[in-house]
Amino acid sequence: MNVSLKVWQRHLETGIKCLSEGRIAEAEKQLGLSMIEAEKIGVPIIIAFSQRLLATAYVRNEKLLEAQSGFQRALEYCQMLENKKGIAEAKAGLANVAYINGQYAKSISLYNEAISFYPQESSSLRLAVMYNDLGQVYVRLKEWQKAEECFIVGGDLCRQYGYDKGEAEINLYLGEIYYNQGKITDAKEKFFEATKVFSLIGEEVSLANALQYLAFLMLDKELYEEALLYQYRVIALYFNNKLYTEVSESYYLLSNILQAIQLIDEAEQCLQLSLRYYKGYELGLAIRYHGLAIIAIMKKDYDEAKKYYYEALRYFQLFGDGGRVGDVCEELTFLLKYKDINLNDNYLKEVSLRNLDQDISRYEIMTKLALSLKNRGNDIIALKCSWKALEIAKANKYETLEAEKLIQKISESIRESRGGSFWKKDWEFTRQ
Repeated sequence: MNVSLKVWQRHLETGIKCLSEGRIAEAEKQLGLSMIEAEKIGVPIIIAFSQRLLATAYVRNEKLLEAQSGFQRALEYCQMLENKKGIAEAKAGLANVAYINGQYAKSISLYNEAISFYPQESSSLRLAVMYNDLGQVYVRLKEWQKAEECFIVGGDLCRQYGYDKGEAEINLYLGEIYYNQGKITDAKEKFFEATKVFSLIGEEVSLANALQYLAFLMLDKELYEEALLYQYRVIALYFNNKLYTEVSESYYLLSNILQAIQLIDEAEQCLQLSLRYYKGYELGLAIRYHGLAIIAIMKKDYDEAKKYYYEALRYFQLFGDGGRVGDVCEELTFLLKYKDINLNDNYLKEVSLRNLDQDISRYEIMTKLALSLKNRGNDIIALKCSWKALEIAKANKYETLEAEKLIQKISESIRESRGGSFWKKDWEFTRQ
């Protein structure tokens, strides 16, 4: 048994480490091996503990039936042992599965049961996670007051434990809630509190994410100067952490903000920088080259515009976006037809007026900001941005398919969310 215990412990610790690092396939493999050893040992508490962690890996790998079965088995063992903490953890796991499956009433019931079973003498940080996850369910249902109550309790528990980062993350959630209720001043206050904490504890990436919220708020209110100040800080922090994908996205957003306030040269420079750091799919390259073509037209540099149009056309073709290929071909044809003429405002109107209009600038900003926030896991406020983009598109009779698809994609992401946030990973497996 001593040999099996050591092997069990080795696989378990390796699996937990892989989970915390996001290496989910390897985590499932190692925790599966620890489960085999736990069965050999035959001690109920070890079996229950191993089963729950393996079920957690199943959730991360989107194996929900296996996860539900695992959490249920762990619950039965813990009930037999009258282990309240184990009961609470297993019920929380089942609540998470219910949330992912869209069974929100069941998820709420199970989270409340988990919280009621959780022993007072156990880690307050784990209890904070449960309140956070329950709050996320209420956010999904837009029950803002109940969500706020959960996050406030979770924040208090983080404060008692001395976990500043968790408290700051909860301030972001509270800011989202206030924003969704139209309480802009309260939202700004919470976002600003989060930035102060992240700055003090040296969490630069989290600070950049929080500053992005503030940039969005200022942008939403058309306070462009303040939005620019926050956005420049966001870029600097991403640069400092060598997050070049985020740098590219942030420069693209900054370019759109600058176009909205008619700082065309600066917008062009930012778009060039966005292109330099972009490492994604052909569609992103095509969009950036098309943006440079439009800026070149605005500057009446038609030779440059032609060059960028060709690049945009090439990448749209590689990506297989037939609709955008047609648009670019039409614009390029018109440009080539009149390349030797001193083109006037009618040309600008004919060649993609939508790209020169202030409303479409805001449309592009909202669309790109939604994508950027989604990529960073901020699905709730990303969804708000995409709805705003759709609202602008409908008001100006633009094509709405892009915005509608984005809304659907973000909604699905929220629905499939695992019920937590990245700050949960820091201490999800501590003090089990």
